[in-house]
Amino acid sequence: MDETDPELEKQREKDKRAKARKARAAKRKLERLSKDLSEADNLTEWEEEFAGSLSERLEKYNSGFYDPEKGGRNEALSYGQKKIVSQLRKKDKDNKSGKGLRRTGFKSKSPKFKPRVRQLDDDFDDEVQTPPRAKPISAKAMSKSASPPPPRPPVGKPFLRIVKSDKTD
Repeated sequence: MDETDPELEKQREKDKRAKARKARAAKRKLERLSKDLSEADNLTEWEEEFAGSLSERLEKYNSGFYDPEKGGRNEALSYGQKKIVSQLRKKDKDNKSGKGLRRTGFKSKSPKFKPRVRQLDDDFDDEVQTPPRAKPISAKAMSKSASPPPPRPPVGKPFLRIVKSDKTD
């Protein structure tokens, strides 16, 4: 079993080339970011040191990390390094757009929506006209309409009131 499987060797070579390709791409992106941020004088000393040491590791080892638990096997950057690079990318994007704060997608991008609805008030005249009555109202109907409306029920929470009677059984 000293012979190695040619398919396995082929896959290892393919993975090695893919890792080198990802490392070159990550190094290019990192160098472009650090250059843009340093031109804008927005790169801190720590970020500058991070970018320098990471680009050295990418060039030398085709990987920015050693511990396999910190990232994928064929990845060039660890999860933490990707997070820092994305923060640098956001910082660069904010500088290029000229805005210090990030924009949210919740702002209205166009004027408020106005529904196309006919206004009923426009159809009526300003003067309120009462239609002529065909029959005069009888006295009985007048007395019913003149009576006060029934009292409204109290507003609020209902409660139980116990009334004590004066009689004792």
